Amino acid sequence: MGQDGRLGERAVVVGGGMGGLLSARVLSDHFDEVVVLDRDHEPTTAAPRGTVPQGHHFHVLLPGGLDAMTEWFPGFVDDLVGTGSVEMQLGRDFYAYTAAGVSYSLQRHQPEPMDGPMTYVQTRPQLEQNVRNRVAGLTNVHFRHRALVDGPIVEDDQVVGVTVRDGEAIRADLVVDASGRNSCTAQWLPDLGYDKAPETYVNCDVSYTSVIVEPEEWDAFEGSVFFLMPSGEGDHAGRYGSVVKLPGDRWLLSLGSRYGDTAPTDWDAFRAYGATLVDPIWSTLASTVTPLDDIRTYRMARAVRHHYEQLERFPDGLIPIADSVCFFNPIHGQGMSSAAGQCVGLGELLAERARGARGLEGLGLDFFPIAADWVRGPWIMAALNDFEHPQCTGDFPMDDVPDLEELGRVAVSSSPDSPEMQLVLDISTLRKPLSAIRSLTPA
Repeated sequence: MGQDGRLGERAVVVGGGMGGLLSARVLSDHFDEVVVLDRDHEPTTAAPRGTVPQGHHFHVLLPGGLDAMTEWFPGFVDDLVGTGSVEMQLGRDFYAYTAAGVSYSLQRHQPEPMDGPMTYVQTRPQLEQNVRNRVAGLTNVHFRHRALVDGPIVEDDQVVGVTVRDGEAIRADLVVDASGRNSCTAQWLPDLGYDKAPETYVNCDVSYTSVIVEPEEWDAFEGSVFFLMPSGEGDHAGRYGSVVKLPGDRWLLSLGSRYGDTAPTDWDAFRAYGATLVDPIWSTLASTVTPLDDIRTYRMARAVRHHYEQLERFPDGLIPIADSVCFFNPIHGQGMSSAAGQCVGLGELLAERARGARGLEGLGLDFFPIAADWVRGPWIMAALNDFEHPQCTGDFPMDDVPDLEELGRVAVSSSPDSPEMQLVLDISTLRKPLSAIRSLTPA
């Protein structure tokens, strides 16, 4: 073990997306060198990457993710504002149009504007580029682009590095798998003689189709974001729409649905699809704009959760994180902030190990309950929404229902300015994991 909180000479991160970037930041505090292996080209601008198909669509960073990033990167909000991110106060600048009327917050029962937490709206490439610039500025973090990982290096039942496609062996004290949905860890474990983690699924089958437009009147809509939520009735009940303000006097118009009812990519047909929404505001605004780019579609059939916390054996030297642990229905905007929470937990665990004598032994088995805690809340909140659709199938997370019910009880029974309601908002925006609700339950 090194000095001054160091746990080893080198850590390797597989994956250069948001999960990998945030992991690298946390690891940089405890390893002499952190090597990020990114299979994509080195990005030179804030443009969508081929390995991030959702990059053409908007991203609202939940306050929990924003809090973590501002802690790791002092002045990060200035970075966002300087590159044109649009400020959004939840409860004031976020509108949801439903069949029952307009909701001004993440809580559907809140009919009036309220002072919620602040966050920022931007494109995915813009956010990712800001984070990448900060991580690249760390003296002990190095990037390897177009680096395709072939497999782990294993010695004495321990992962001690990885091999890349050109045959190079990169040794490491710790390998963090942030490779995403096609997780390296899930593929490697059987070959290493370990059980795969149990998996649960929600067949959400969500698609969304987006285009950047230039409005005739920038202030035609006063908020930063609005959603038109499904009405729950009729032939088009699963359709939804959104309008998001972007930097440079642009909007992003999006349409989505479930289970094969995908919005068309022809402009006139795209607008006609939007005219079927529960409220005419989307269609009205769409009639006054000019498209600036091609219309692009992203579809995801299922959300998947890997239950590593249920394993009793796991090789030392390896940790999966972020989408390698769980990838969510993207419409709920939880993935990046859940990943940030997992990285917060990993950082705290590494700091604890650095203060003790155990080093990295058994790190994965200690980390997995922490990661699961940051997954549970957004997973069941998303599942609750997804299973409202009669076509939805999969594994409803019944084990987490009691905590969710307690969250709902507290939300309904608490005054808006009470500490209890603040805790509800903190959990809903991923500032705290779902287990935090138990702090209100008498021992």
